[in-house]
Amino acid sequence: MLGGLAAFLALVALQHPLRADLPPGEHFISEYAKGSTAPLQFAAFLAWALAFAAAAWLAARAPRRPIARALTAVALAMASVGTLVAALFATQTVAGELQPGVQRTLEGRLHDLGSLLLFASLLVAAVAGVRLVPRTRFRVTVALLALALVATVPVLVALRLDLPGIGQRAFVLIGCAWAFLFALEVPTRGPPRPVAS
Repeated sequence: MLGGLAAFLALVALQHPLRADLPPGEHFISEYAKGSTAPLQFAAFLAWALAFAAAAWLAARAPRRPIARALTAVALAMASVGTLVAALFATQTVAGELQPGVQRTLEGRLHDLGSLLLFASLLVAAVAGVRLVPRTRFRVTVALLALALVATVPVLVALRLDLPGIGQRAFVLIGCAWAFLFALEVPTRGPPRPVAS
């Protein structure tokens, strides 16, 4: 799982110097799925989807709190599905907005739906996942990540920065940080112990 997150972040970072025509502050990550970086962007989303699928498997193996375990595992599985849908269908937006004169297509709607499913599912997983990890340090860190998530847009607005790409990347990094922390901290059932003879 951690390898999938690292691959996603590395592949996204690699695309920035390759596409000077898409400054990160003004453009969303999905926009790299068009043009020369399309294969790299698809690979990045695939790695991210695999990381969420692995996180769902870890959540399903948590030894306690069956409702929170199921909710977290399902939400992470849905985040994986949302990521795959976003990878398979290209965005039509530029900086999150449909440009004048552009007609919304089924492909664009599916990409937006996949992105929405990804982020909504990740939020549900983060809330439910708090019940699976009994450590105070984990819960405090999740609370700080939630605060950073909520503060991102107001901070950009307060600084009078119109940088939607930075806001989106902050959301993505916060989601990756949570998934990384969850993978390290969630307790899982080990293999069954052999029966003594």
